[in-house]
Amino acid sequence: MHTSIFSSRARSTNARAAAVALAAAAFMTLALTHLAAPLAPLRLLTLALAAFAIWAFSDEMGMRKPLNRAAFVFFAIAIVAKAQIALGLGSAVAGRYYLLYAAFLLLAVLLWSVAFLHRQRALKLVGAVGVFAAAFPIGAIVVGHLVVGVGAALGISAILTATSATTPSDLGFVTLVERIFGLWAYVAAWLVWRGHVAAPSAEGAPARVA
Repeated sequence: MHTSIFSSRARSTNARAAAVALAAAAFMTLALTHLAAPLAPLRLLTLALAAFAIWAFSDEMGMRKPLNRAAFVFFAIAIVAKAQIALGLGSAVAGRYYLLYAAFLLLAVLLWSVAFLHRQRALKLVGAVGVFAAAFPIGAIVVGHLVVGVGAALGISAILTATSATTPSDLGFVTLVERIFGLWAYVAAWLVWRGHVAAPSAEGAPARVA
């Protein structure tokens, strides 16, 4: 019997909800990166949708596993920082919040990608790409702290400079991070939708690190 490649193989309602919410959050996140207007209500709605999606996704990944739990904590911190930014911040702290948001969002993507590396073969390639996509800008942040002028092309130096009580003049790095997350969320949504990511109880497998 022929089955469409777009049909769901998710094993639970939670998995299907996670996939749909992740795809919607990815679309809204990527769309907002093309808009310079504040649009605080829409950005907050996107954050709320992303929080719901990631919570459901984390349940499917296995919240009891250390890597997934740590990634969820980092993501929650990033969401809180972004919500503060959307609500409005003074120039004295805005740069620090942008750096906190970008760094912790990258760390969350990195840890979930490492968790994929511990899964079946279908997820290993996705995990490897995700690790590279998240680790490179994280490394640039670290090096940018140590070497003045490094990361100017990515906009990292502007964010680091803004941590010294100034408003960021270039949000290119934050936009890059949000696009990395948006693309990663699309892929994660597809994996959940097709049943490649399932809750431990559904998998019937013993508990693993990731």
